[in-house]
Amino acid sequence: MKVYPSELTGSVAAPGSKSAAQRMVACALLARGESVLSEFPDSDDCIASLNIAQSLGAIVKQKGKEVTIKGGFPDSFRSGIRNPEKEIRCGESGLSSRMFTPIVALSDEAITVNGQGTLLKRTFADYETILPALGASCETNEGLLPLTVKGPLKGGELTMDGSLSSQFLTGLLTALPRANNASVLHVNNLSSKPYIEMTLQILERFGVKVAQENFETFQINPTPYKPQNLVVPGDWSGASFLLVAGALCAEEGITITNLTTDIAQADAAMLDVLKSAGVHYLQKKDSVFVRTSEVKAFEFDASDCPDLFPPIVALAAFADGVSTIHGAKRLVHKESNRAKTLQQEFAKANIRITLREDEMKVYPASVRPAVINSHSDHRIAMAAALLGLAGDRITIRGAECVAKSFPNFFETIKQLNGKVYS
Repeated sequence: MKVYPSELTGSVAAPGSKSAAQRMVACALLARGESVLSEFPDSDDCIASLNIAQSLGAIVKQKGKEVTIKGGFPDSFRSGIRNPEKEIRCGESGLSSRMFTPIVALSDEAITVNGQGTLLKRTFADYETILPALGASCETNEGLLPLTVKGPLKGGELTMDGSLSSQFLTGLLTALPRANNASVLHVNNLSSKPYIEMTLQILERFGVKVAQENFETFQINPTPYKPQNLVVPGDWSGASFLLVAGALCAEEGITITNLTTDIAQADAAMLDVLKSAGVHYLQKKDSVFVRTSEVKAFEFDASDCPDLFPPIVALAAFADGVSTIHGAKRLVHKESNRAKTLQQEFAKANIRITLREDEMKVYPASVRPAVINSHSDHRIAMAAALLGLAGDRITIRGAECVAKSFPNFFETIKQLNGKVYS
């Protein structure tokens, strides 16, 4: 994919949130009855979550952007015999794999969790100790996928570390309400608290309320899930790239619609970044208008929103001085080691990035034409596109990986008058 300097204009809708959609699918799987999810995104990760639900006995029907899920796991799995291999395939979805692992542990059947691509390099070692402490067995491939889980998950009291990823906790919070016994989770060093806030909000919409104290202690009682009709909110993660594009190359401004704050999303913090960088934007109830501004050097802590690193780095590349971003340690276990990947690939376009422990510094410069490798990382591909739109010609290798979260990203840029060519 080739991206050239462009003057953007117009209005586009943010894609649906894959984080919210996958959580809703998991809850619908556990609910006895029929749930309807509207404005369902067509990203690879969301499709993977639907395939998992179907593999576990749910009846899934999709018509356009509306998905109907008739759940009832684990009873639906036992009665359906839809998955004789007793295996779920998670594609490259980190959230789905880590969230559904404790869910399949609710069954007394041995079920294998598998994935592909970059997911096969991401760790699941925590579940080898967490799940046995709660009554289920878990065997991994030396800490990696595939893993095999056998329940039933019984519940209990557990102390766990939350510094690597909040996704392990999201899986437990979603599964344990269906265990026979109450559970208490003590969590140390929790990362990405807004993602756990999102999990708790979606659970509550399905009738499950988890008591928590300072995001350190969680009390989970056995509670049935109730089927719901919900609308998937817009995705601040994907929209962050569009907001940066507007900040860098839209003199008259662009508007991103389908952005609300009804459900907590960590990456809504992109607005704080724009404010710190002196970018002009106007937030309304369900949209954000942003226009080109002189970008000031800024400092920001992205520990709770590590997915924002790529668009933040792209913004910093055009600032009037050196910008500092904290939280770089959170980037090691993503689709790629994003800190190293950003450093390596942006250097090709004349943007120097330094890394020191948890700190990243971005040194702005004139972007030069470059060929950037996405490393099969959707957010690296989208960040590279920003360099092309606001700097100079950028060719992106492996640009198709944007399908993981934002399949229509390049088409959306074209709708804004962006010069993108395959």
